[in-house]
Amino acid sequence: MKLFLAVMACLALTQAAQLPRPVTVRDAQELAAKSHVRIVNGFPAAQGQFPYQVFLRGFVTGGAIACGGSLISNEWVLTAAHCISGVSSFEIVMGTIVSASPEVLGTSNTFMMHPAYNPNNLNNDIGLIRLNTPVAFSQNIQAVNLPSADRTGETFLNVIATVSGFGRTSDTGAVSPTKNWVNIRVISNAACAAVYGSAVIVDSTVCGTGADAANQSTCQGDSGGPLTIQEGGASLQIGVVSFVSSAGCTAGHPSGYVRTTHFRSWITAQTGI
Repeated sequence: MKLFLAVMACLALTQAAQLPRPVTVRDAQELAAKSHVRIVNGFPAAQGQFPYQVFLRGFVTGGAIACGGSLISNEWVLTAAHCISGVSSFEIVMGTIVSASPEVLGTSNTFMMHPAYNPNNLNNDIGLIRLNTPVAFSQNIQAVNLPSADRTGETFLNVIATVSGFGRTSDTGAVSPTKNWVNIRVISNAACAAVYGSAVIVDSTVCGTGADAANQSTCQGDSGGPLTIQEGGASLQIGVVSFVSSAGCTAGHPSGYVRTTHFRSWITAQTGI
């Protein structure tokens, strides 16, 4: 039986044995008390290690959600569409491994989801946030590189990639106050579709499993964050954190990401990057 998919909703994921459908960010907020949310079995980040990583605080009716994102220029942040859904404004924490102590705290009232985003199967789960004021780059604040649009045919199969974020580090409590990371081995879409089905795993999806252990993964609070590889001595973002299995983050099932290669034209059209 194919597993149902659970969205990497910004704060929570139900621990129910089976979900009747994917859990959107709004639904998942209601299940926070039952969450199992973290970068699983990862490592603490050092200051300046991921200068492109940001922490997003999105304000929604009745509270706030937490997500990740990446600076792709001094005024644009790349994130997941489901991190934007229902949000009225953002605070963007930059230049730190401690979310409560930003080097720069940005704000945004301008953001967009991909027009083809489908919350039911999480296809095209990608979005953009424009800072109200462009940020000045520093040692701890830098933009990540994006692959060119002519690389859509690359699968990155078996490449070791790194994902980072401020997701929870235990089964209960708040999101992590500090940044963490873990290595992920990219697997084939065919292998991933065997778990989640072909409606979820499409050409613009990339999947991975723990590089050192099966129970290494991303989880809620890491939504929208960057999946990167090293190329030419720099970080290249090949994915955006999107989903995990409804069986749980430690179940050993693949985690899913949006392939940035497939959305370069859209990103350029919106940002000029």
